Amino acid sequence: MQKALVLSVGGSEEPLIYSIERFKPDFIYFLHSKDTRKSVDIILNNFDYDSSQYRLKELKNPESLEESFSKSREIMEFLMNDYEIHINFTGGTKPMGAGLVLASIGEKCSFSYVGSNKGSGGRDKNGVGVVLSGFEEIKNQKDPYEVYAVVEFSRGMDFFNKYQFTAAKSNFKSASEKLEDEHLRELANLYVDLVELYDVWDKFDNKINKKTLNSYLENHILKKINDSENIKNTIEKESPKFLSQLEDNIEFLKLKISRKGLIEENDVKYYLPDLLNNASRRIEEGKYDDAVARLYRATELIAQTGLANEGFIELSRLRDHKIFRIPLEAIENCDNKEAVEYIKGLDDYWYAKKGVVKLALSKSFEFLGYLGCQYAKDYLDDNKLKDMVSKRNDSLLAHGLNPFSKDDAENLFEGVLKYAIGVFPEIEKYMEMAKFPKFKE
Repeated sequence: MQKALVLSVGGSEEPLIYSIERFKPDFIYFLHSKDTRKSVDIILNNFDYDSSQYRLKELKNPESLEESFSKSREIMEFLMNDYEIHINFTGGTKPMGAGLVLASIGEKCSFSYVGSNKGSGGRDKNGVGVVLSGFEEIKNQKDPYEVYAVVEFSRGMDFFNKYQFTAAKSNFKSASEKLEDEHLRELANLYVDLVELYDVWDKFDNKINKKTLNSYLENHILKKINDSENIKNTIEKESPKFLSQLEDNIEFLKLKISRKGLIEENDVKYYLPDLLNNASRRIEEGKYDDAVARLYRATELIAQTGLANEGFIELSRLRDHKIFRIPLEAIENCDNKEAVEYIKGLDDYWYAKKGVVKLALSKSFEFLGYLGCQYAKDYLDDNKLKDMVSKRNDSLLAHGLNPFSKDDAENLFEGVLKYAIGVFPEIEKYMEMAKFPKFKE
């Protein structure tokens, strides 16, 4: 690829002539003011560049950082697809140089200015003025955005906050690969691990790398943070609430997931706040049909949580296969005759196999209503919510072609949450504990 040199032009031509001689560009772009236009001609008179090999960009106000940045961006847009760009910010006013650098950092440019090879002895005005002829030296500079992977960190955090975990992981990995600083590379690698965990959690899995999520989060990620003062201080400074939310997540996951990752009867209710949070994240993303699918499942889980609370879940199937079935033995031993008669009046009961019965959503709520659960009775009388739940069957992710709107999803969320509180009164507390942390925006 051909090389382009961008020069900010002031009143001293020698350093820029020196830069052109050393860099030997195929194309030159001059950023100048009305007063330094004549310096461009003096510089060009020292070379054989024709008019197709250079361009000029004039600033109306060389004291304006905003205009310097804007005009420099125009230069970058002209060059970036066809040239390997080198920025020399030696000449011009301070706003010119600053604007040129700001417009080009993060764009894979190289940077330099012309300094003195004799320190202060190579400058006029007692060592604080311009470089004297014959004492010039190119001082190469690194792009701080590249050195500190500023773009990759920023994008990675932004994608993480938006639950775009694949993109977040890609950016943090790119940061790790380019970083030379050991502490920053360690931070980038930690963020890769962090993203992987929340990606797994967001997909309803309870394990990562053969470890339960709470164990991995506490003993791998949080331990790494606490073991590194630099990492801990960086996170606390940039995102003050991040670590406390991680700790809340660990405590929530300990409640939801048993030590061996199996599901126990008391764990069931903690799947409900987790599922509602997942639906909330989908609404936040604008994925309303995905949210509604989760809210439909949450409605089923409300009933299943109620059945578990009442002792009507077959534990071995729940523990070993993560499925909900009602043991016929529990029905036979139930002293609520009305509830027993309701179940025995269903085809589901008479065609039950292997000693268990499976109830559909509405029948589960009806059974809970017979058992005296007020939230179930309220649900059965709530035609508006039942209509919204039924509307899910006509959605694109079920049996129809109708998309859900934001209002549809939010209204259904509020309706489902109301009945979730009925079966699990403290659910909002645990929803807060289970919220994914966010980097400071």
